[in-house]
This record gives sequence, structure tokens and C-alpha cells, in this order.
Amino acid sequence: MTGVSLVTSYGPQGKNVMAAEWTMQISYKPMLIAVFIHSGSNTLANIKKTKKFGINVASEDQSTLVSIAGGYSRGEIDKLKIRGSFLMLKSKNMVLPMIAGCVVNAECKLTTIKKIGDHNMVVGKVISITHDETKKPLVYHRNRYFKIGKMIEPIRHKVTVDKKTFDQFCLSHQSKFILKCVGVLVQSKNKMLVLDDKYGNSAGIIPFAHARKSMDNKKELENHLINEKLGIMLKEEPKIKRLIMQNKDRSQRINFILFDGILENKSERYTWQSTKDNTLLQALIK
Repeated sequence: MTGVSLVTSYGPQGKNVMAAEWTMQISYKPMLIAVFIHSGSNTLANIKKTKKFGINVASEDQSTLVSIAGGYSRGEIDKLKIRGSFLMLKSKNMVLPMIAGCVVNAECKLTTIKKIGDHNMVVGKVISITHDETKKPLVYHRNRYFKIGKMIEPIRHKVTVDKKTFDQFCLSHQSKFILKCVGVLVQSKNKMLVLDDKYGNSAGIIPFAHARKSMDNKKELENHLINEKLGIMLKEEPKIKRLIMQNKDRSQRINFILFDGILENKSERYTWQSTKDNTLLQALIK
């Protein structure tokens, strides 16, 4: 399954448009777009000569244009002159034909061409780009066109917590779209090991650490437990809990990597709390 882009060019082969499934953004800074084009293409000849091309991401009402662009070569017919078909836009920064009614229009300056397999990877730096938020992209699958359907909501368990618990997890990290935490579950019958409130932690919070990017989560948690003087051995296989933590009008997406743990020594820094009275603990052990 892919989207489809209308790749436009202007050069020795005249103005041209072709349909390309394999088109994708491959870098943010600089913004780079790659498109894969077969050897012998008139579009490829144009790009090699002028060092520029246009990427026009087809919208869901442009399947006929895609069929025309993909069904004929420039040697057979000047596709852009077919009456009642392509409506053109004025390019902003480069002399290029651009297609109206698309989701995205990007004017690109060639940076790289590399033969990969039976196609050429053509990479361009985006010089100008516009996005029409009212349009939805065309979807292509098994030689048929489709529309994007209803959005699939990520499965997350919602849990309501008190202000102190919410702040303990989220206060200094609310700018993050998804907060990543790693913690340990130590259970004894229907009770869970939690940090003791008298040490400045909110009662009912399991031992946890905010996972740093690219760091081994298990090692991060083990170091945290050592620093907290908690003798807990972690089991090998973790689980993941995806939550939306809520407190009044505040909410935060949180991913928990959770290890089961075995308590190896006693400490005044923890206590045992029933899971029946704690919504967060209930959410973590389900």
C-alpha cells in the first residue's frame, strides 16, 4: 500500500508529469524527498539536465490524473495538454510545472541520483513546499485506488490520579508528547511495594525512573534502585503499559516499561499498599 505522487519536470523532453508510488520524505533538516524512477524515463532525463523536479502528492479525487500520468509516456503524448485534465499552479521559486488540487506541492533541487536495484533513487532538497489541509491523500493498493478511512485510536488505558501523583510523574516533563518511564512491580499477595510518602514521594508510586533517550531501560532502573538504596532484583522479561494519566483538566500520555521484581532486602524507603485502593496500581498490574 502506498500513496502516489505526480512528479513534474521541465527540460529537453518538454514539460512532463509521471506517477510515482515510491515517493517519501527522508530527512527533516534539510528537508529531502526521494522518488524512485526507472531508467530511460523522460522525467529522469529532464531531472538530470535541469537538476530540479516537482513532487505533487495526489489527493483522493485525482485518481484519473494518476492513471493518465502513469499510463502514458511523454514520448506518446504531452499529458499536461490533455483537455479537462491537469490544472496547473504557478511555481514559487523554480521554473517547474506544478499540479493544482494536490495534498502537497514541493519544488525540489536535485542533490543525488543513485541506481538501486532496477530503479534510480532521485533525491531532492525542498526549496518550497505547500500543504492543503483540506485534502486527503490518495491510497494505492493492488492496482486499485482507495480513500483513507476512519482514524484508528491508539489503545491506551485512562487512569485518574490525584494532583500529587500526576505532578510526580509529569510536572517537569509535560512538554513531551509521550512520557517514557521504567518501573518495577514487586507484589506480595494483594499488595504492591510503593515508595514511602515520608521520603518526599507520593504514596502509591512504584519505584520508577524517567527513561533517557537511547539508554538501556533496565540499566537505568537498576541504577535508580541502587541510588535509592532499594535491593530489588529485576526479572528479565518486561511488559509495557500505555496509559493516559489524568488529573482534572490535565492529561499526559505515558508509556511504562515494567519489570517484575524480587525484594532482596528491607528498607524504610518503601511500604506496602493494597492495589484495591489505588487506580494507578490497578492499571499497571492489569
